[in-house]
Amino acid sequence: MGKIQDSGRNNILSLLRHRIETRKRSSEDTQEISLTKEEVSEILKEIHMTQIELEMQYDELNISYQTRDAERAKFIELFDMAPVGYFILDHAGMVEEANSTGATLLQRSKTEIHRVNFKDFICPGSWETFQACLYRMQQLQSKQNCEIKLRINQNEVYCRIEGAVIYTRISGQLKFYITLIDITENRKSELSHYEASERLKMVLKASSSGILTIDLETLSVYMDDFSYTLLNLDPGSFSGNTFDILESIHPEDRGKVNLGLRKAILGNKDIDIEFRTNYHQAKVIAVKGHNIQAGEKRFFAGLLIDRTRQRRLEQEAENLRLNQQKMIMGITLTAQEKERAMISQVLHDSVCQLLYGIKLNLQNMQFSNRYKGPFQNINFLLDQVIKETRNISYELTPSVLSDFGFVAGVKEMAQRLSTKTFIIDTIIDVQADLLHPKIQLYLFRIIQELINNCIKHANASRVRVQVTIDNNKVTALVIDNGKGFSKSMDQSLKAGSGLRGIKNRVFLLNGQVALESSKKGTISTITFENDPASMDMDDG
Repeated sequence: MGKIQDSGRNNILSLLRHRIETRKRSSEDTQEISLTKEEVSEILKEIHMTQIELEMQYDELNISYQTRDAERAKFIELFDMAPVGYFILDHAGMVEEANSTGATLLQRSKTEIHRVNFKDFICPGSWETFQACLYRMQQLQSKQNCEIKLRINQNEVYCRIEGAVIYTRISGQLKFYITLIDITENRKSELSHYEASERLKMVLKASSSGILTIDLETLSVYMDDFSYTLLNLDPGSFSGNTFDILESIHPEDRGKVNLGLRKAILGNKDIDIEFRTNYHQAKVIAVKGHNIQAGEKRFFAGLLIDRTRQRRLEQEAENLRLNQQKMIMGITLTAQEKERAMISQVLHDSVCQLLYGIKLNLQNMQFSNRYKGPFQNINFLLDQVIKETRNISYELTPSVLSDFGFVAGVKEMAQRLSTKTFIIDTIIDVQADLLHPKIQLYLFRIIQELINNCIKHANASRVRVQVTIDNNKVTALVIDNGKGFSKSMDQSLKAGSGLRGIKNRVFLLNGQVALESSKKGTISTITFENDPASMDMDDG
């Protein structure tokens, strides 16, 4: 205010000097200057007006200064109480000024951090980052930011720095105006989220699973890296829609997956689908998940689970079970054949010989007329017993099969069982004699049982037996003109042991059996690959 008063006083003096100078030039007598009463009154009036103007200017300036001081106080309070830390650093990084928040963040008073190098509060690992940020501020002349770690009272605090360079008008020296924000909680939250994410990744990796999310409105897809690997997709070229995923699925399973996707779009909550991939060494993948409503949008969120190893282990377990079952069946049938062979041998060597002996003894009685009639009856009965015994012995162990081969064995069986009212025709590939002996025996027993069924149940008059071998594939057909099955295949299997025996032997041959039955007859088809190694044909 003193400067303003001095300025007003100087203005009045200048005005008086101007009037006197004017008076001097207009007066002829330069030695004496006189002012009239009117002139003095006019000067005083002008001085009074000037004083009034100066007082008004003084009042205005006074108001302006008060407003400025109030605004400055507000700014200082705002600066000091701001929720972030404010610092002013000189060109060397020394703290020239800081607000209360910044000092509190450093756990120091303002006086304690004044003229202290800000670098002293930074962890050594963040020094380079901080210096690089200051350098960018200076070189780029724009706002820059970085994240650093402070060490405050043995505690590490994560902070975010933002700032810019300001050059002072008077000295031209640069100063760094920076803000310091504590992001420790955010970092801890991010770290916790990262750890949880990593644990999830570990769990998913351990369970061979990946994440799949589908926007059910746009059909856009999100997958993690493991899911890309499962589906053999390139993340760089993946279009992000479901069509690319369908292309990676085995053609036979695409319809199933597409149907599941449609159900998800229509609002089906839970989805559980298993499919194979469409590339070499295809994998078996399961999709499990459900729909999620997020505001107005609907998503399918689920897991892609690699079940290839599980299915392979299940298949190996199933193969092991089947092999064990085959082994047990094979041992059982082998024991049955040995038992049959033993019984057949006993019938042939013992019972038949005794019957022949009885017949020879009875023949001595034929010359006596007294016993002629009874002898004829006994002799007829003995012939029948011997024939039945021989048939039973043959049924138990067909010696012709081992002596002359499969072709001769089947033809001999057909000839022996054929009658005037029941004719058996045979068409047998000569390569059948080259089959493994056990395969020949199993196939012979199958044909034998099918013919027995024709005799006992079909009321057939004609049967055709045909065995062909083409490209190592064996096909056996038994076709009759009987009345057909009165029950279904499953019911027949439950009711009769003969069909179960056929099914068991076909199982040991790794083959298939098919029965086509009608009122015109039955066609029984047996097919299998001639591979003794896969059938585990042990001669023991």
